[in-house]
Amino acid sequence: MALYSEFFTSQEIINIQVVIDTDAITNDYPNPSKDPAHPTGLPHNYMYMVATRANVIVGSGTGDLSIKADVGDIIRWYGTSEYGNFDSSVVLYKMERFAGDTVFNNLTFSVYKRQGVLPTDGSVFPINFSEQTYWFNQANVVNKGTENYNIQFALYTRQRGTANPVLFGYYYWDPTIVVKS
Repeated sequence: MALYSEFFTSQEIINIQVVIDTDAITNDYPNPSKDPAHPTGLPHNYMYMVATRANVIVGSGTGDLSIKADVGDIIRWYGTSEYGNFDSSVVLYKMERFAGDTVFNNLTFSVYKRQGVLPTDGSVFPINFSEQTYWFNQANVVNKGTENYNIQFALYTRQRGTANPVLFGYYYWDPTIVVKS
């Protein structure tokens, strides 16, 4: 008897979590661009990308993550600060190819609301559920090869005594994606 899972598509969603060290950036690059079309470039030691171990070739936990993907897969990038976007916050707003092969296309930015878990205040259990907002950038893998692209992000900081974070500036760095099959 065939298992039901044998009938699923061969496509996979590959999730890449991007954690950006906002404290180090605001300290080391205190006068960034305020123009989203011309962000300030950063070296790769201010961000850390992680994917599911089965998808990683090399670079997990660095600013240069190489992943395994098949043509037809979908990649999702989630961005957050080291504060979990509580104090300083980041939003990945643009990704574009600048060299190498065209590996992905149809980049979209999506926001979803869905039920998520919420620990009880003062204790973890019992777990509650609440509507939460999730966002990510998503692209289709369309080719094998190596693509050099840049990830552009807005960095917001929360000033003491203010309710809403304020724009600190726009930045980018240029990771590489490798698709082997």
